[in-house]
Amino acid sequence: MEVIQVEIEQKLHDLCMNTSSDFSAIAHVDQGNQTIRWEYAHGYTNNRFKNMVIRPGKGLSGSVVRFGTTMILDIDTPDRQRTRLQYPIMLAENLVSAVAVPIQMNGKVGGVLLIGSRNEVKYSTEHVEHLKKVADEIAAIKK
Repeated sequence: MEVIQVEIEQKLHDLCMNTSSDFSAIAHVDQGNQTIRWEYAHGYTNNRFKNMVIRPGKGLSGSVVRFGTTMILDIDTPDRQRTRLQYPIMLAENLVSAVAVPIQMNGKVGGVLLIGSRNEVKYSTEHVEHLKKVADEIAAIKK
């Protein structure tokens, strides 16, 4: 196993532990063909996430890439039950709450870092800030 892969998988594990999340994952943006694929994950229940190909603007990760902003879907999100049905990663992993942040690389969104829970939770500002910090660490590893 590659050293980078081990380091990233450890960060995903730690992220779940530090945010009381069930699932964490990284999606990679392929700038050439404008697609997004889930590359690494921790706490997954099946391998369906590996086969997902998302376009910018579609799904949770696609929205993060397109707009370059954090997306939060938790207990405070209006109509979240219907909204979560629009996000394949949430359906595949049976997630009820999630936060996704962009991974900035070379001035562009090069990926997405996501945490999710299979229970209704409220992600705090501290959780979101920690997620952004880990996204920056991952960007430094992948350069």
